[in-house]
Amino acid sequence: MTQAQNRFIILKKVKYGESDLILHAISVQGEKLSFIARGALKSKKRFGGGVLEPTHFVSFTYKQASEEGKMHVLQEATLVNDFVGLRTDYDRLELALHILECVSKVSQEGDKNSEFLFNLLGHTLRALETAQDPLVVKMHFYLKFLLQQGVVDAEPWMAPFLKTNLADSNQLVSYRQIVDEELHNVELMVRHYIEHAML
Repeated sequence: MTQAQNRFIILKKVKYGESDLILHAISVQGEKLSFIARGALKSKKRFGGGVLEPTHFVSFTYKQASEEGKMHVLQEATLVNDFVGLRTDYDRLELALHILECVSKVSQEGDKNSEFLFNLLGHTLRALETAQDPLVVKMHFYLKFLLQQGVVDAEPWMAPFLKTNLADSNQLVSYRQIVDEELHNVELMVRHYIEHAML
């Protein structure tokens, strides 16, 4: 097993056995990888301070799996950014976890050319931390996500969202009426797409 190091956003965490964790994460290159963190629930030294949580931006040192489809073995994890603002209220955190799910459904192992997907996720989590209106960020993410995935063609009403950086989502609060009118239909498109993305 070759040792490697990279930065990731954790997408999902699952308890495995008595003290192990299985983690799914997206790399800065946009590749989804799976890790087993042996003894993670007991080891405060290697994985202390709640570092292995979904939404966290982390640096992993790990042993690469020898075969495709096998899990990499996590050796050490360092927190880069915990996006603490996401945990200021339940709705904000719930939306962040939903966005992780969307990205998790379409990211793939072996795909090292989807930096845009990682960047979209990171910028959305950061915007959500300080969002005046989380639903505006939700619409902003959805439209950029669907356009990047080739699911929708840009329509005139989408222009303010598609032309604005996610970091500037708060500038879009004046478009809340569009969000109220269109969010339900856009959300249905997203849910339909991620349900069928990997079929």
